[in-house]
Amino acid sequence: MPQRIEFTPKGDREFRKLSLPIQKRIKEKLEWYAAQENPLRWAKPLVDLLPPATHRFRIGGWRVSFYLERDAIVVDAAEIKGRAYRH
Repeated sequence: MPQRIEFTPKGDREFRKLSLPIQKRIKEKLEWYAAQENPLRWAKPLVDLLPPATHRFRIGGWRVSFYLERDAIVVDAAEIKGRAYRH
């Protein structure tokens, strides 16, 4: 089932801070994941982190934390690998 891509306010702020080439790369990959029957097939579950994010995609050196809500992938964070999950 194709999914929409949405952002939490935090996720939107972090995404907009990224350079345009990185934004484009992440957006294209998120669109690919969203078009898949089961996007969680390529996701890793997050453990011991506060909600709302429940999973993450690895896109190059970036980690995109998200959760599924009805027919949407909701992005909560987009961080470089070394800084991800340090909250």
